[in-house]
Amino acid sequence: MSPVKIIASNYVSVPESQAPPPEPIKLTALEARWVVFPVLQHVLLYVGADMPPFDAVFQSLRSSLSATLGSFAPLAGKLVHLEETGDVAISCSASDGVRFVVAESDADIRRLAGDEEHDLRVLEGLVPEVDMSQLPTPVLAVQATRFEPRGRRGGRADGAPRCRRRPVAVDVR
Repeated sequence: MSPVKIIASNYVSVPESQAPPPEPIKLTALEARWVVFPVLQHVLLYVGADMPPFDAVFQSLRSSLSATLGSFAPLAGKLVHLEETGDVAISCSASDGVRFVVAESDADIRRLAGDEEHDLRVLEGLVPEVDMSQLPTPVLAVQATRFEPRGRRGGRADGAPRCRRRPVAVDVR
């Protein structure tokens, strides 16, 4: 098996009760300067003997993301270039959603979490691909990876997950 294999990809939508902002949200000068830098990627590795089944973890992550989008709908939007002003903005529509990728890996999660020298090839596969080379581009994408035999992984291209387990955070640059 390759280090990471995508088994499903779909979108988590903003709840229908939350209307997207009617106008694009312009980024401030301080925010816009970060658009030219490579996408910020984080990997959180959850290792433990008492981990719940992956399907339960996956459903919990999707549910939490949906609830988050109810309060922060622009996370489901796209970064766009406003030609009339030259500004970069977040544009939101009712059809937008956050790409949620489900993957599996036969990599050794304990080694990934514990090695002083990280295996970047495997870690890069744990983060969903986001093409930042041109606009429009998604604001956020999320990936959950099942490790065999035990362990779970949550990756994101920007965002802030919360957990009860002790995660090991790794930045992938």
